[in-house]
Amino acid sequence: MKTPFYITALFVLAMMSCKNNTATENVSEEPETENSIKLSNKQFENGDFKIENPDSTLFYEDFKVTGYIDVPPDKRASINTYFNGFIDQIDLIEGDNVQKGDLLVTLQNPEFINVQQKFLEDYSQLEFLETEFNRKQNLLDDKVISQKQFQQSKSEYLSMKAKVQGQRKTLQLMNVNLNNVLSGNFSESISLYSPIDGKVSRVNISKGMYVDQNTMIMEILNTEHIHLELDVFEKDITKISVGDTLTFKVPEIGKDSYKAYVKLVGAEIRKNRSVRIHAHPIIDQTKFAVGMFVEARLKHQPKMELSLPETAFVKKNNNWIVLKLKEQNDTTYSFEAIEVEAGTEQFGRKMLRANEKLSASDQFLVQGGFDLISGD
Repeated sequence: MKTPFYITALFVLAMMSCKNNTATENVSEEPETENSIKLSNKQFENGDFKIENPDSTLFYEDFKVTGYIDVPPDKRASINTYFNGFIDQIDLIEGDNVQKGDLLVTLQNPEFINVQQKFLEDYSQLEFLETEFNRKQNLLDDKVISQKQFQQSKSEYLSMKAKVQGQRKTLQLMNVNLNNVLSGNFSESISLYSPIDGKVSRVNISKGMYVDQNTMIMEILNTEHIHLELDVFEKDITKISVGDTLTFKVPEIGKDSYKAYVKLVGAEIRKNRSVRIHAHPIIDQTKFAVGMFVEARLKHQPKMELSLPETAFVKKNNNWIVLKLKEQNDTTYSFEAIEVEAGTEQFGRKMLRANEKLSASDQFLVQGGFDLISGD
């Protein structure tokens, strides 16, 4: 059989009075209702109780997502070659900084000479065919030759012109100096240059190694503009919008929290039933490395609600109780026990919601309530 609520409260008060060895004033043995508690002024003072008005606090739903540090696609460069060859020169290691246009590696292959030689031969033939085409044009205008003869000369000229233009593009991809080729100065080596500013993050080659179009020679990352790649489960995706702020931590480097904002929200559910979102940090980003694991928290539906310190809430019979001050006079404090919702807790405060209307002018016991309300 459970002890009546008011008897328990009176018993606790009696024990507190004996402990302090102070004479207690007369307290009503029969409270007005079963949910009422009365304290004398002396009991209130000796019990170290405290009363406060509720405050307005911004509450929000908080949920966790995980991901990693990354860079945008245009800030990541995989270095490959269009041409097969042997590594002739490589002076870079992981961690080296490079600027756009810096030499990364040189390749050697005798076939490179053949490409240049063929271009020079066809270029010379093109000059001849162009001269011949112009001459035939004049002869046709003077009706000295037939249309068929002219068309044959035109076809040969345009065919060679297209061929040379293709060879020129090939040599440009090889980063070969065309003026040197036209002067007869051929090279068996070609050079690869950095397409972006950044830092060498990976090197997959060594001197003398044979590489082809399928070989990733090295990777370069520009980490000046990193972002977060976060996976949000589909049940939470409707809670996120572009521009929302979030906090994140990188557990491997400490417990500090940093701020970021949502830049993009993915449009497709991934295999793990999540949606990828991109977020940009609002901080100095130099301390982060690409690939670092990230824990982030996002806020949803912020609302202003009345709140009390968490010490004001006491659990009894699976219900949450707060003590509201009904009356205070020269001799007593009268409290009413009110059942409230198990509200959200945030920064040491809990949301104050009950079936009855409460206001910021109400006062509540925020310290010592546990001594007056027995738990389960």
